[in-house]
Amino acid sequence: MATPRVFISSTYYDLKHVRNDVCNFVSSLGYTPVMHDKGGVAYTQIEPLENSCYSELSTCDIVVCIIGNHFGTQSSNSDFSITMEELRTALKNKKKIYIFIAKDVYTENRTYLQNRDSGSFKPAYVDDIKIHEFIADLCETVKNNPIVTFDTTSDIIESLRGQFAGLFQSYLTREASLTESKTAYDLQETTENFKELLEHFRNETEKMFGAFEGTYFTTNNTLHYLRTLLELRQTVFIVRDQMGLEEFLEFAGFIRDEDNEDDDNYIYWRQKDGEIQTLTIYVDLFDNNLRIMRLPMSEVKENIKWDTQGISLDDDDLPF
Repeated sequence: MATPRVFISSTYYDLKHVRNDVCNFVSSLGYTPVMHDKGGVAYTQIEPLENSCYSELSTCDIVVCIIGNHFGTQSSNSDFSITMEELRTALKNKKKIYIFIAKDVYTENRTYLQNRDSGSFKPAYVDDIKIHEFIADLCETVKNNPIVTFDTTSDIIESLRGQFAGLFQSYLTREASLTESKTAYDLQETTENFKELLEHFRNETEKMFGAFEGTYFTTNNTLHYLRTLLELRQTVFIVRDQMGLEEFLEFAGFIRDEDNEDDDNYIYWRQKDGEIQTLTIYVDLFDNNLRIMRLPMSEVKENIKWDTQGISLDDDDLPF
């Protein structure tokens, strides 16, 4: 299982015991401490020792930098110490950094800031003015990494304990947020798929009714009304237009009476059950292509006239 790697940076001799205590604390959490004096840095024969430290630091997850009152060994790459260059490398690589400065040194740095332009300031707690120059630069440029003062090693450990716990809690919060976001995303995706299915169903339904527009007696008041007039209780018929309707009426025994028709109607009659049944259908029931339109039942009844006239059994003369 991968564990967080914590690089511990400080001057060696004056902070040796502090380094060891912090190393033990990091190990107690199950994290991996990385220190050059503990064999945590892979050295090469083609690079300076300090460059190996910088390379190893770039592979770590967390950097703990401890600044005391000793300058330490100067870097071969700049006027700063190796410890300072390690911190600069961590900042450059945007690592999670925790900076601890000895309280006396940090307090004296406030005095240094007020007198640095005089050129005559002599520090009492640090062995090199460059320490104060570096701290001043840190305070001006470091915005997102905490700088904490300490009197004892316990101050550092307790601060790290709280910071690491906060990191873990923040991780849990983000993970829960990602889980919630994933759940919300799944729900949104399901909703979108459902919308697509509904849209597909609606389109297919429109196509189906479009193909049989005005044909099913159950969906067209004209055909439903005719079915009622003709007393077709068990019969289902499908008619699309005027020609289909005429074919059906002929099959039902009606004869078209074109001689008595006007421009606005069609007249059909038949003899049944001792009476003459006359059906007048007006053209307003059809569109320009003579297809049966969907109309309210009130309009349908206005455009269909049904009439019956009794006849005697000896009467051979029909009225038409």
